[in-house]
Amino acid sequence: MGLHAVSIKLMQGILSAAVAADSDLEAEQILAAIGLYPEILKDADVCISHEKFTALWVELVRCSANPSIGLRMAEFAQPSSWDVVGYAVESSPNLNEAMERIVRSVRVLHEEAEMVFEIQGKVARLTHTVLSSPLPLYRAVSDWVVAGIFLLIRRITGVDFVPFKVGFQHRLPEEISAYHRLFRAPVEFNQPINEIVFDSTFLSLPLLKSDPDLGRVLDRYIEVLLANLPTSESFIDSVRREISRELRGGNLDAEMIAKRLGFVSRTLQRKLKESGTSYQELLDETRQSLSIHYLQEQHMTVSEVAFLLGFSEASAFSRAFKRWTGTTPGEFRRALKLTSDKSLIVPDENYNRLAPKSSRFLT
Repeated sequence: MGLHAVSIKLMQGILSAAVAADSDLEAEQILAAIGLYPEILKDADVCISHEKFTALWVELVRCSANPSIGLRMAEFAQPSSWDVVGYAVESSPNLNEAMERIVRSVRVLHEEAEMVFEIQGKVARLTHTVLSSPLPLYRAVSDWVVAGIFLLIRRITGVDFVPFKVGFQHRLPEEISAYHRLFRAPVEFNQPINEIVFDSTFLSLPLLKSDPDLGRVLDRYIEVLLANLPTSESFIDSVRREISRELRGGNLDAEMIAKRLGFVSRTLQRKLKESGTSYQELLDETRQSLSIHYLQEQHMTVSEVAFLLGFSEASAFSRAFKRWTGTTPGEFRRALKLTSDKSLIVPDENYNRLAPKSSRFLT
């Protein structure tokens, strides 16, 4: 794989689930619309860019009449939809080991995907995000991932698993009944990360198809695949990532970000200068991109947007936004001509602008 690549095996699983979930969808038509031939699915060594991966989802949603297609697709997904990662997870002795295998192996499917698994007393939390972009994932992608993991837990344990809550990065949909029917738990939107929070006592559950010997074999194979992936992101990307993570807390001092990255503040500033930028420029770029995204959420007040971007008050955000764009947040909103239908289908323009590109694989 190359930088920010997505496995063709994952793409196969997504298309198979899409066609099963919506009989009007045709895999060949979707591939053709984003400039790919059906034969690509037969080549296990091929990978695609994150940008192309996003285009796949945009086209898939455009061709479907179901705005909750991501949730519906998850109902048809099987462990095999995740290729070797799914089989390794399924072979685990218990749910705890299954969660740990997901975290260790997810980069085999998507190089920039990050999953974190945490246990604090009786609360277990599995989170998912994509490191290469500070913007929230496209709605259908978040739905597919969160619902897919939720249903995977049910399938591999055989238990009527119900979480404490689930969270999504994307905006609040116009209709949320499908979310409540599926999860039967509190559902939160506009979250900084996708997550499933559940009772840690579930982690001791044995899996229906546990096969420790097969699991060890698959682990060795996954280790080989991971060893062939890039081992680190660029320095600039790592700074952007830490800034994005800390925005809501408002603790955006360069010294703190430097510490998170293992530097002193002076070293951070020097390395950024050598890269042709500065900490303040990266902070402004990240805030500006996210502000445009958040301001398209008509239900969010300017004060709420300011808080999400780490500003102490709305007036400070308004002044910064006018400096970036030449207009105030209120004027920007009034100028928007996005219809509600379009907002459900087309991701923000900034999403494609910020999506990474590489000539080493299919873009």
